[in-house]
This record gives sequence, structure tokens and C-alpha cells, in this order.
Amino acid sequence: MSDIDLMQLALDQARHSDLVRDKNPRVGAVVVDAHGQIVGQGFHHGSGTAHAEVVALGLAGDRAVGSTIYSTLEPCNATGRQGPCVDAIIQSGVTRVVFGQSDPNPVMAGGAESLHRAGIEVTSGVLAEQSRELNESWTFAQINQRPWIVWKTATTLDGFIAAADGTSKWITGESSRAMVQELRKGVGAIVTGTGTVLADNPQLTIRDSDEQPMRFVIGKREIPSDFHLASHAIQLNGEIDQAMQTIWQDHGVHKVLVEAGSGLSTSLWRAGLVDEGYWFQAPVIAGSGIPAIGDFGVTTLNETVRISNPRVERVGLDLLIHFRTRGE
Repeated sequence: MSDIDLMQLALDQARHSDLVRDKNPRVGAVVVDAHGQIVGQGFHHGSGTAHAEVVALGLAGDRAVGSTIYSTLEPCNATGRQGPCVDAIIQSGVTRVVFGQSDPNPVMAGGAESLHRAGIEVTSGVLAEQSRELNESWTFAQINQRPWIVWKTATTLDGFIAAADGTSKWITGESSRAMVQELRKGVGAIVTGTGTVLADNPQLTIRDSDEQPMRFVIGKREIPSDFHLASHAIQLNGEIDQAMQTIWQDHGVHKVLVEAGSGLSTSLWRAGLVDEGYWFQAPVIAGSGIPAIGDFGVTTLNETVRISNPRVERVGLDLLIHFRTRGE
């Protein structure tokens, strides 16, 4: 089997794990002995557990001597909650290391160089793009020191999230609300503002699930003690960009879903912090009400945010516009 074939197997291993709510990346590894036989494979299960390379080497045992190990991510070069993978590889007798993505974490990077110094042959960049895609939001957070931010809104056709009297349940249909449940499953945290909490008293949970994302409320106003999020959310003050940095740097969340009103949404757009969007539009016209986004500094058509490659689909009777502002 070729390096590409074996790295594909390592990618398949990595996909066994779902670490969207974990601060660590998904990583898979495969060990192939000198005769070309696969003698160990495994993946990382999350913070505090053995790294993929260590799992695979453990299964290989003595057969790792003279072997090649394939890893979707450059073996780590520093001690976290586990020891450095480069030490385990060197001690195992592996003679060649092949990896996909270089480690974007400056604390853990440098594994390739350490392995070279130990006399181990290193090949990098095999299926690198697929390896990066495996941990897109984690990689983004490592580089930008904030989470990948998904903004979701549900509006009338003319862009209102609520009528003039503040009523907003329900603008969109059940199919759209079910899709939002799926979006919540794909992030490490849900973020909202104090305005939304005080107006709607939301729970921001995943139905029928024991595992819930973290929840953050941004704003200075006090949340009443009998509100759902009073004891189930972390409240952050300060500027929106600082709050988002805190979510990553202090809590290790690399992908968030923002479900918020006009105030927080406007702040996100003004700060250029929307990376991906899900805009649900119901076949309803209100004529007036609370807009999804307020004034965020655009004064002329040339300053508007242009979405280059939106995807539009029907969700029940609603329309969904899914887009990215970067990454494509």
C-alpha cells in the first residue's frame, strides 16, 4: 500500500472520534511493520487520553521496531496532559514517520525536527489538506486565537427576527428548528447576548441528549436567578472580540454557534467575526419589527458584505441560506 493509502486509513481512524466539544484535535495513526503489514492503529479519544500514535504503538508492541507510523497530525513535541509523542516514537524503534498536517499549535509543534535529530526519516504533507479539514475549526482557533464563529438567524423575508411588539415564536417552521438542533450538536458552545436571555429566557440545549454544549452569555446586565441560563451558562463582559478570545483561550472551545438578537449580531458583523452563517427565512412579511442586524458601519454599496458562494436550500416551507465569509 502507498503512503496515500495508509494515510487514508489513518484519516479513517481519526473520524471515529467526535471531539467537537473537546479542546484537542481528532488524530488517527497507523503502524506498518518492515514487511508492509499493519500492526497497530488507533485514534485520540479526547483530552486526558492517550494520543493516537501512542495507541497505535501500544497495539504494535515489539513489532513497531523498524516500522513506519502514519499520523494525520505532526507528532507532538511537548508535554501536555500526556507525554510527547516524539518520545514514544523514538523509544519504540520506529524508523520512519509520515504525517499529514503540520501542528499549528506553537507549544506542541517541532515534532518533525526532533524526529530528524533522532535519526528517524520524516515525510510530511501527505494528504495534508484532508488532514486540515478534519480539524478545520481547531486549526482556525490555534492560528487566530478565537473559535470559528457560526452565526444563525431566523427572519421574515424582509429581515425581521421579531414583530414590532417583540413577538418572535415561531417565525420559521418545525423543520428549520429541527435543523438548528443539528447545528447545536456540531459545536462546542452556544453563545447569546443578555438581550436575548432577558427577552426569551432560552435554554439553548440539545433535545433528548445527556451531552450539552457549553453556553455563554455576553453582556453586563444581570440574569435573574430563576432564568434557565442563570446557573447553566458562563457570563462574559467586555468587547465581543475579547469575549470570543476568552472562550477559546480559557475554555478550549474551537467552534461556537451564535444565536442572538440584533445587538450581539450587529457587534459580530461590525467586528468582522462571522465566519459562517445559517440564515433561515420564513415565507412571512412583517413590514416592521426588530431587524436581524442593525447598523454596523456600512454607508455605501461598495462597503457591503458580499457573500461569494452562498448555498440555498428549502427547509420545509422556509429557505436556508448557508454561507461562509472566509475559507472558500
